[in-house]
Amino acid sequence: MRVIPLGGLDGIGKNMTVFECGDDLIVVDAGLMFPDDEHPGIDLILPDYTYILENSHRLRAFIITHGHEDHTGALPYVLKDLGKHNVPIYGTKLTLGFIEGKFAEHNIKNHSFREISAGDHVSVGCFGVDFYAVNHSIPGSLGLFIRTSAGTVLHTGDFKLDSTPIDGIHTDFAAITRFAKTGISLMLSDSTNANNKDFTKSEAEVGKALRQIITTARKRVIVASFSSHIHRIQQVCDAAAAAGRKVAVTGRSMLTNSRIARELGYLKVDERNIIDAYAAKDIPPDKVVILCTGSQGEPLSALARMANGEHRTVVIEEGDTVIISATPVPGNEKAVTRVINALSKVGAEVYDKKRALVHVSGHAGSEELKQMLVLAQPRYFMPVHGESLHLRAHAELAHDVGIPRSNIFMLENGDTLTVDDSGVKRGEPVENGVVYVDGLSVGDVSAVVLKDRQTLSSDGIVTVVCMVRKRDSSAVGKPEVITKGVSGGDDPELLNDLIAAAEKTVSNFAHEHRSNPNRLKRALREEISGILWERCRRRPMIIPLIMEV
Repeated sequence: MRVIPLGGLDGIGKNMTVFECGDDLIVVDAGLMFPDDEHPGIDLILPDYTYILENSHRLRAFIITHGHEDHTGALPYVLKDLGKHNVPIYGTKLTLGFIEGKFAEHNIKNHSFREISAGDHVSVGCFGVDFYAVNHSIPGSLGLFIRTSAGTVLHTGDFKLDSTPIDGIHTDFAAITRFAKTGISLMLSDSTNANNKDFTKSEAEVGKALRQIITTARKRVIVASFSSHIHRIQQVCDAAAAAGRKVAVTGRSMLTNSRIARELGYLKVDERNIIDAYAAKDIPPDKVVILCTGSQGEPLSALARMANGEHRTVVIEEGDTVIISATPVPGNEKAVTRVINALSKVGAEVYDKKRALVHVSGHAGSEELKQMLVLAQPRYFMPVHGESLHLRAHAELAHDVGIPRSNIFMLENGDTLTVDDSGVKRGEPVENGVVYVDGLSVGDVSAVVLKDRQTLSSDGIVTVVCMVRKRDSSAVGKPEVITKGVSGGDDPELLNDLIAAAEKTVSNFAHEHRSNPNRLKRALREEISGILWERCRRRPMIIPLIMEV
């Protein structure tokens, strides 16, 4: 058996792992990652799933551990690239409900859903897969125990060991102990909170804080959360009902996911307490809670539009209370701070994790991770789902509980592990990278294009237009220099110096009887770049345009 992580080992998101044995291949999770300031113009980041497409004839199933987008978001793109190859998709009722909503957005109709529950066993090719319940921030979360003739793998999915879960579903210790008795060759375990000491606090603690804030708020309460965090949405609805407030939902994904969760019975709220966002304007401010997206500071999210006065139905007013019920994903801290500042400027009372216990993680802390390792007793271990510091911290926890360092594997996306009777060892890597989604374009944005966008966003652009005679490359009139987004680029003295430098460069080429436009462009680029670096300490993108007459 080969284990091939295609994503999830270089950041928070785009989790995707391939398992292959003989002529059969299954994929566990197919997630995406959201861009940060280093990805201008990019909408989504997907794992490079080229290996799956190249081996589609061996692909037997997708198994999705839970409904968060960092585990489901890439699935529509993979299926569209697979074409008519109809592969079964296994997931719990809520997970499949969320995926079906995504498929509707992408107009994907050719799919095969297979609903599973904790305690189920399925056979897929040469794989036998047992599913067990784990507690996470979304209902219907599962871990996997994968059996093959070559060995076994325990995949925890995302989990925590919450002793007072909102839905009463605990991580199934009995199942893990049972698998341990069978023997676990390799364990893959969630590392997101590996460097957080002690245990992760219970989700129930957030409910107490939400109820206190919502009950004492003077005017409207706006709560921003992940749209798939159904446990958190449930607690907001419960707190609103206890305070005699209606709940208005806004934001496309929040509307879709809350509707699906209500229809499937995972979100329990009296329909009379749910109102349209437009109707919220006609209700006294102290009788409404607005539930929205935007906890990560996304520029087009409902909360960001409210903060900037651009939302169609909700205008933040002085005295309103805003609860940001999430922790910023690494890279989103600045965006969240901008939104908080905008809200504070108009007089809103803002609560985030720093001010009150309005968020707890859905991922296990270090003590819980050690407890899971002790229960499972794996022979070999690979930390997954996290940045390098999380993976490294988790590896240290595994060593602390007795797993030899030689049996702990720190992999990168595209690396492989081979499992057989002799144990687990590294194998040959496969093609690896990321796929950028830019509007309707998928995979067309290269690293070069992204680098150009970064240069444009940070240093600007300079266009140098020169007219030359075709017969001898001599100049026709003065060159024109246009700067956009260049610090100090509108200084008349600097512009005159740039024009003079361009004019001299063209003249030198004509004098030396050079007629190669590409060489002239290169010379202009080098000359202009040198002056701008010396005068502005900037290296903008320089585009020479040579017009021959």
